[in-house]
Amino acid sequence: MKHPLIVLLFTVFSLASNPFNTLTIKTETSTKFHLTYQSASKGNINAQFDIAMMYGTGTYVEKNEKEAFNWLHKSAFNGHVQAQYLMGVSFKQGTGVRVQKYLAIYWFKKAIKAGHQRAIVQLAKLERELQSQKTKYSYAFK
Repeated sequence: MKHPLIVLLFTVFSLASNPFNTLTIKTETSTKFHLTYQSASKGNINAQFDIAMMYGTGTYVEKNEKEAFNWLHKSAFNGHVQAQYLMGVSFKQGTGVRVQKYLAIYWFKKAIKAGHQRAIVQLAKLERELQSQKTKYSYAFK
């Protein structure tokens, strides 16, 4: 009876003293996520963006593209420029939401107004793609 108790105590103490054990890492990461989530819930647009990235990449939390999109939308709506650009990318590619190219154009234009340079390139590509689709379809009905 003494031996299993000694093994259990030794295991508990060795886990607690090991700086590389997974229990410590999970506690630290969940604390980071929790604190960021609290700040995001109170309206901090940078924290909202960070939560979106955490959900989008699966960092500190299980990957969830829909949840990432929801937080990205909150951040973009409140004026976060990179979030506005990524909203355009999300609508263009269908990441966390169904593909809606005209909404992608809307978000790319918002990001461009705020000074985001890559949004200009993405908008030009998307408009060119939509124009070529219109041309294709117009030939089909002649």
